Amino acid sequence: MDDYVSHYRLSDDTFQTNRSHQKNVGILARENCRVEELRKTAYVAGLHHDDGKNTKDLWQPYFKKSVCGSQSVRDARTYKGDKVDHSTLGGLIVDSYEPGSLFSEMIQLAIFTHHGIQDSISLTDGIPLVVKRKSKIPADMVNQIRAVCEDELAKENDERGLEREDMARLCREARKDLNRLIGKLKKLPEGPDGRLIYGNRDFYLGMCERLLFSALADGDVRDTVDFMEGRETVSGMTDEEIRAVWKMGIDRLEEKLRQFHSGERGNSPLNGVREEISDRCEKAAYSDCNRYRLAVPTGAGKTLSSLRFALRRALETGKRHIFYVAPFRSILEQNADEIREVMGNPDWVLEHHGDVVLEDERETWRYERLIENWDEVPVIATTAVQFFNTLLKEKKRNLRRFHSLCDSVIIFDEVQSIPDKVMGLFRMSVNFLTEICGSVVVLCTATQPLFEEMPENRMLKTEWMADRLSAYEPSFRRVEYVDATENGMVSLDAGQAADMICRIAEKERQVLAIFNTKGTAKQVFEAVKGRMAGNVFHLSTSMCPEHRKTVLRQVRKVLEDGEDVICVSTQLVEAGVDFSFRSVIRSMAGLDNLIQAAGRCNRHGKEALGKVYVIQMTAQAEPLSSLPDIRKAQEAMRTILQIYHENPDQLAGRLDSEQAIAAYYRAYLQGKRGQDRYPTTVEGMPADLIGLLSGNKEFFGGEKRVRLKQAFRTAGERFSMIEDQGGVDVVAPYGDAWEILGDLERETEQSARKQNLRKLQRYTVNLSESMFRRMGPDAVSRQGEEILVLNGRYYDPDTGVKTEAGELEFLDF
Repeated sequence: MDDYVSHYRLSDDTFQTNRSHQKNVGILARENCRVEELRKTAYVAGLHHDDGKNTKDLWQPYFKKSVCGSQSVRDARTYKGDKVDHSTLGGLIVDSYEPGSLFSEMIQLAIFTHHGIQDSISLTDGIPLVVKRKSKIPADMVNQIRAVCEDELAKENDERGLEREDMARLCREARKDLNRLIGKLKKLPEGPDGRLIYGNRDFYLGMCERLLFSALADGDVRDTVDFMEGRETVSGMTDEEIRAVWKMGIDRLEEKLRQFHSGERGNSPLNGVREEISDRCEKAAYSDCNRYRLAVPTGAGKTLSSLRFALRRALETGKRHIFYVAPFRSILEQNADEIREVMGNPDWVLEHHGDVVLEDERETWRYERLIENWDEVPVIATTAVQFFNTLLKEKKRNLRRFHSLCDSVIIFDEVQSIPDKVMGLFRMSVNFLTEICGSVVVLCTATQPLFEEMPENRMLKTEWMADRLSAYEPSFRRVEYVDATENGMVSLDAGQAADMICRIAEKERQVLAIFNTKGTAKQVFEAVKGRMAGNVFHLSTSMCPEHRKTVLRQVRKVLEDGEDVICVSTQLVEAGVDFSFRSVIRSMAGLDNLIQAAGRCNRHGKEALGKVYVIQMTAQAEPLSSLPDIRKAQEAMRTILQIYHENPDQLAGRLDSEQAIAAYYRAYLQGKRGQDRYPTTVEGMPADLIGLLSGNKEFFGGEKRVRLKQAFRTAGERFSMIEDQGGVDVVAPYGDAWEILGDLERETEQSARKQNLRKLQRYTVNLSESMFRRMGPDAVSRQGEEILVLNGRYYDPDTGVKTEAGELEFLDF
């Protein structure tokens, strides 16, 4: 064919013209971009992203050779021969319309890297990518192909019955819109005195570039995939359809609340306070603020109250999405079920995390498509890991989702659980999402960090959604705190801790004890089990997720039956696990940990006051040399305990008061300056992610002609929400693991293998390198090239993985 082509579909011998593809991508990129001042820029980027394919002597011969050379090749990107650069020309052609402008630079970078984001500047020689690309193609060729592209766009508009577009004028208009956005970015970090205390301009400019890349890359992938699969591109739900979703969600939630408050339990004073909190949250939906704190005690109905706000705000202001973000899968799964029940239609709620398993192949295909860009579902319930990967990681799938965060209501649950190193990036991201992207953020936790009191990179002002925590503390007071450390004077070894647990259990009957390390929890559990018969349980990440789920089910059952029970655990039960003990013991950590642990005590207020004990383990019993954040949290907690003993009025007489929480965070943050910038190393030099994603001063070569200096790829590669544990992932010999392994060994179809591998995640445990080395040579066996299976003699039915082989026991196979 004589046309410039972009893709070829083998199934029906059909070509897609490049002008059609570029027009489609321009339209999709504009639709994807919900920031008004950036929409025309996204459209121009889409119209030019594949200009390099409009070359009769370069890309077209390469494409035809790649397709015709092998019947199995469906697309030029799968061709194994010498590749032909098709991205540089488009960027240089845009630059010819608005030479040297920031508008041109932003589009160039987006086009140059639309198949995979790169660093704006080389970290080895400091030279910007746009400078390097400019030298690749002579100016006369740029002008020649520019004329071809203008003709192709005119032809495409004629074929669609659209008015012809003047590209020079379109670029001028887009640049003018972008300049208005840049004006906003310049003011965003400024405090009242002009100091830059709310972040920095380079970081926010980099986030705009990431948004542009997301809109373009997603549009490109969607149009390409839809053509290759022979289907029409669908742009998700219309505004009217989304409004109908929000309206139905509100109606169903209001009916649920009416039934609850008019029922037998509805007339209690506690439910009266819950109703007041819920009503205040709905009222807040009509205000103009875009950043809220929701600080209510455990059991105050936080999930439904925040959802009530989100649905009402989404309806009133036409938001596209509601995001519910939780730090742990246990919280997410529990609350996603509640959100689904409220919405009434499971297709309106996407639950996105690593352990989602769907048995039906069609459902699996649909799920994989939905998580690619989050665009097609109104409510997304996801983990903090997936959310921050979307904000910061370099992988294309994460980048494609980024634009979906715009024009949304985003609820962060247990926000204090975000790691310290990520907090600076989080605060500035919230500023960007709320001030530039039109989103609304809700920060939910009973232990609110000091987001607005940091020396740098502060979060912009937030408002209390309901009321301050102190307003509700008396109504929800269900526990009293006991300092068993006697102001830091008493430390326990594992045996002494076990003795204390047993003494309390004799009186209180139901006791939960939480420790900071797996080793300590296991030692204390074994000591308790040696002293007490009956229901004694252990929980830690040495047990595979399915094993933990089984134990949690058993614990809940004995609690509901009113039986005596002791559970010894690591902190994995502190948040999101819905069970209630009469007493809780917490090894010294942060005040936020203590208050979270207290949420597992007398949860439903059945006792007058449950007791929560703070204990201190000896350094030998609970070594923390590899856990500096916990050590720092202990230091801050000791400061609070000292104030509590010497001047309790300063903390309003309680360890869980609003004053105590603020004092704790101030003590905790002392000496941690810079630790919230995500420290790392690059090329052997100290660096941090905020610097890499901002002015990049350590690596920028000083080229005055460029404004974008961010190291997007390098920062993304180094970012990990969860500290990389290293070590080895092994499949535990528990439950259905052997059956799944057998299915995997027999299965040859790729999608079925992928499903079984996903199922195996529920039976997988991560072993540290040191633990793996301590095991015998028979500890693991290999299945295929990718799976290590733990020998059953190294897996204990009570505590999970162990370093020394024992007798092979029955493990719920």
